[in-house]
Amino acid sequence: MTSAAPTAPEALVAALVATQRHLVAERRPVRATWLNHYSLQIAMEIAPEAVRAMDVCGVDGQLLRRLLRHPTRTSADLVVPLLLRRDPTVSTVMAIGGAGDRGEALSRRLSEYAGRPVSVHSVNGFQGLPRGPRLGMLVRQVQPDLVLVGLGAGLQEEVLLEAAQAMPRGYALTCGGFLDQALTANYYPAWAYPLRLNWLVRLAREPRRLWRRYSVDAVRAVARQQRWRASMAGVAGLWRHAEMCATGRPVAVGPADVLGSSLPPESVDRDDRMAV
Repeated sequence: MTSAAPTAPEALVAALVATQRHLVAERRPVRATWLNHYSLQIAMEIAPEAVRAMDVCGVDGQLLRRLLRHPTRTSADLVVPLLLRRDPTVSTVMAIGGAGDRGEALSRRLSEYAGRPVSVHSVNGFQGLPRGPRLGMLVRQVQPDLVLVGLGAGLQEEVLLEAAQAMPRGYALTCGGFLDQALTANYYPAWAYPLRLNWLVRLAREPRRLWRRYSVDAVRAVARQQRWRASMAGVAGLWRHAEMCATGRPVAVGPADVLGSSLPPESVDRDDRMAV
């Protein structure tokens, strides 16, 4: 009996692990972010260069996937647990975002995902958020294998790049609301991902904060489809995301990469549903 083909998140994680190994010689981590129909507009308005600098730019959400005619979607809440299980070299994590010191609670949760002890250094995302050289100094002190940045769109991409400059290896990933979701037991029910209704679960849990995102902002995104496609045409990480999800293999990254003016070719939607 042939084994089932890997899902898009599984293929992406395999490619990220392989890419990270290739980048060790360059003494830098692999850098990835995710955008949805709401965060794309903000990130490309306030931090377009940071988005373009990402090695991988994932599409998070079926609406944006369809608007960009992207082959597949993934998300940080699917990828991070898989990465922790797949790469045993990840033992120290720096989590940037949220209020207060949540290191102990996040250590327990990420250790559950990994199936082994994982130590988390928590950085308050509101009060006294270190930036630039201060952040670099902290990263060098902690020496994380994985940096997770869960801040607002645009800001999290900029902070991620600042942290990554001080990392000689590993992974630097934005993660949106993952840090909060990870600390909420059964945030997504088992049925949410198979039915592709995780967005509805989020809306039900946080209606006051998210109702506009899934109504007014969704309608605006549809109306601005051509603008979004044009703005993302020069984002090489978007093409890499498609290639990695399709093949599970690393894609060359670095300043020598040149991307054409077209978005990733449209293809059959792969099964990207997975409950974690």
